[in-house]
Amino acid sequence: MSVPWGFASLDRVAFALINQTWANPVFDRVLPFLTDLHKVEWVRWGAAPAALAFWLYKGRRRALQVLVVAAVAVGAADAVAYRFIKPWAARPRPEYAGIGAVVRGPSGGKYGFPSNHAANAGAAAAVLATAYPAIGGVFWAGAGLVAYSRVYVGAHYPGDVLAGLLLGGVLGVPWGLLMLGGAGSGSSKKKKKR
Repeated sequence: MSVPWGFASLDRVAFALINQTWANPVFDRVLPFLTDLHKVEWVRWGAAPAALAFWLYKGRRRALQVLVVAAVAVGAADAVAYRFIKPWAARPRPEYAGIGAVVRGPSGGKYGFPSNHAANAGAAAAVLATAYPAIGGVFWAGAGLVAYSRVYVGAHYPGDVLAGLLLGGVLGVPWGLLMLGGAGSGSSKKKKKR
């Protein structure tokens, strides 16, 4: 698939701004760490399991249900992005496009459209925001930060991460609404019982 010239030019300009012009020492330390947070040992084996255990303890059955739905949505988004769209689009990542990308960490395979990180974060944010609408903005902000980090580290163009977030949202919202019974259904059911 060829990217329309105007979009490709805008995408490259936005990439250069995020990846190079707006670079700074703080972002150089924080965003590469954030982009692969799931690979950090103390997060993977310490902080994440502890936070998950606390959430499951406090939320009981509802939290477990949300976790399962989020896992299904993330798995679907990841598979669609990686198995179907990336091979079809075959859009090289910035580091393979000869545009002078500053690469601040491992990026994955040769193709980058759409971003799997962003698709997964978008799917998780969509399900969590559906389940907990009062703090939905926090989940979407987290997904946006992950997406931004992927551009900053040189792994993706902005269009890649926007497409990933959109894909994750499109797959996550219906799963959330269908399997969780709609936005905030846990709190509305409690009110009806009283």
